[in-house]
Amino acid sequence: NLAEGSFEIGKIRVLAQYLNHPALTLGYRFEADGAVVVYAVDHEPNGRDPAGPVDRGAGGPPVHREDQRHVAFLAGADLVIHDAQYTVAEYPHRVNWGHTPAEWAVDYARAAGVKRLALFHHDPLRDDAALDRLVEVCRERGAGGLDVFAAAEEQVLELVGSGVAAPRAVSPDASITPTPEALPGEQKILIADDDPTVVQLLTLTLQPEGFRLLTASDGETALRMARAERPALILLDWQMPGADGVEVTRALRADTDPDLREVAIVLLTGKTGAENTAVGFDAGVTDYLTKPFKPSHVRARVRAWLLRRGSGAPGRT
Repeated sequence: NLAEGSFEIGKIRVLAQYLNHPALTLGYRFEADGAVVVYAVDHEPNGRDPAGPVDRGAGGPPVHREDQRHVAFLAGADLVIHDAQYTVAEYPHRVNWGHTPAEWAVDYARAAGVKRLALFHHDPLRDDAALDRLVEVCRERGAGGLDVFAAAEEQVLELVGSGVAAPRAVSPDASITPTPEALPGEQKILIADDDPTVVQLLTLTLQPEGFRLLTASDGETALRMARAERPALILLDWQMPGADGVEVTRALRADTDPDLREVAIVLLTGKTGAENTAVGFDAGVTDYLTKPFKPSHVRARVRAWLLRRGSGAPGRT
């Protein structure tokens, strides 16, 4: 099964963690003899701040908790092989395609204290000269301790172990989850949005997966249905009549029912930027789906959160 967790192959410890991609995708962290290598391709930043997932000026952790978790996954690695298909300039036309701008891969690596970064998953339309120019841009961005180069066939790298045995947490919520069991059977998902077109799109996306779907068109109805039905996951629009998504989230996080306090809540929003993201996470949301979104991306994120829930991991991991 494509599941998060850890296992061992001989003396090699392997950690698997979900990446952000329209298909359910795992990255792998290999630890052996004091050396750490992370393979993280087919990954897109979770936050939608135009400045990128990491605030380079402030020097602090990312605002989006899934980006914090990604940095923790890379933390202290001797070598990270990372998705770097686009440039920052190209990315606005390729949002939700499941890949990272090369410059932001550098920002991830610097925030994680990585030693060497191999840019991987090159755009097939980029010729060698253009790739060389992009690598130079990334080297300048990573100046000050990060070795950046383009991954290529037949490269042989020798690593000297750093002694880092496990990811260091960037925040209390940025830990690696235990190995989950297989995805449980039929699960209830509550879809709350006052736009019937969005509700229809999400219904058509998730119904073939075998989920039992519940719908609400305002915040107060969503809150009542959540308490009555106790869904496994809630897709919740930010702006709704009655009570908005943030208000509903705060109410559920303060509920006396522990299942409702920990249920995965994914906020549906067209709002971007670190400030808006922080408001939702402060209220207790689990994740964001930024409109417009692709059906394949919705399916992958929903499956990942239900798999985490099946492992016993809290909804707000």
